[in-house]
Amino acid sequence: MGGYGPKGVDVYLSDEKHGLLLTSGVKGLVFDPRKNLKNRYRDMVMEALELHRRFPYAICGHLFFLGRTESALASKKFGSVLGEAAVLMSGIANRRLPTDAPELYEVIGIMLLDPGEPDSLDLAPAGVPAELHAECYAQRLVDAFNRRNPFY
Repeated sequence: MGGYGPKGVDVYLSDEKHGLLLTSGVKGLVFDPRKNLKNRYRDMVMEALELHRRFPYAICGHLFFLGRTESALASKKFGSVLGEAAVLMSGIANRRLPTDAPELYEVIGIMLLDPGEPDSLDLAPAGVPAELHAECYAQRLVDAFNRRNPFY
């Protein structure tokens, strides 16, 4: 999927009449997020931009995860890596209308987990705005789809 080149998406819904209707991707940083957080952010912005340029009515969502242990590392401007991720993701979330900026996502969810430790999963991390919790990501994605596509 994509406007100016192929974009790998994890899940999508499309039909022959309308093209791409919904997409959801997953990106994450488990180790050394301070080094790569801004790179992941830029990747996400470019993906949304390219998808929305070709399919402006598509609902694009993204689930972003951080290593739970690594998320508590200090960040110069934002207190912690999790705080920085929340600020960055807030800046590209909540695209309401097809005429809004194409680099925005309709829905983003943030979650924490440490590999190999199932008990570390946190779908509603403290310090992350409720509209970015992964806990209700799927429902928000479906709600956005239903608002934009009442004919389905």
